[in-house]
Formats: sequence, structure tokens, C-alpha cells
Amino acid sequence: MTTRNTGLRDAARSLIDCMNRETRLARVGAVRELAEAADAKQKAFDAFQTIRQSPDFCEISEEEDRQALADLLVAANENALVLEAVTVTLSDTAKRLHALLASMADPGTYGRFGADARHVPAVRINAIA
Repeated sequence: MTTRNTGLRDAARSLIDCMNRETRLARVGAVRELAEAADAKQKAFDAFQTIRQSPDFCEISEEEDRQALADLLVAANENALVLEAVTVTLSDTAKRLHALLASMADPGTYGRFGADARHVPAVRINAIA
């Protein structure tokens, strides 16, 4: 029995490849390459959507298409988990950095003998901002 290629499985596999690449890059912290991978994933997703929404495409009847979609779901779930972890880590890092910079910029209170030692860095940071 010959299976009919709807193009869906090829588009799904391309999207899976893009997601897997993005997931690998996110795991190793390759932030510069991650933006490029995200762009490639978006293009692959657009191609997948175009095929899926085509008037010629009516149903998923081929086993290979079903398997490609199952594989796509697995890749999408893993991709989402890894990217969520990256997001949480970056958010936490940004919050800690913000708190550190805020404490450095805080001039503190003046003591009996003049300005607190933290006053000078605060003035420098304010002058730069």
C-alpha cells in the first residue's frame, strides 16, 4: 500500500528539527544562537501552518502523518519545558542584578562624620545614568 505524502509530515519534521536545535542551544546557554534558532522555528511553524490550513488538506489519514504529529508534540513539550526553565533563570538573574545595583546606588544615611561610604558609588552611578 502506497502512502500519500501530504507534505504535513515533512513540515512537521522540519519543525521538530528546528525545535530540537533550539532546545539544545537553550540547554547549553548559547544565547546568541538562540535568537537565530527561534527565527528558524517560527519560519518552520509558518510553513507547517500553511500546509495544515491549505484547502487541499482535509484530514490526517496517513499513519506517517500521525506519527510525525506525535513526534512534533513530544518535541514541542520538551522545547517548552527547557525554554521555560531558561526564562525563569534569566528572570531570577535579572532580579538579583537589579537588587544588587539598587543597593549599590542607595546612598545610605549620613553619619556623624559625613557621607556614608556608599554615597560616592551612588553619585557615580547616578551621573552615568
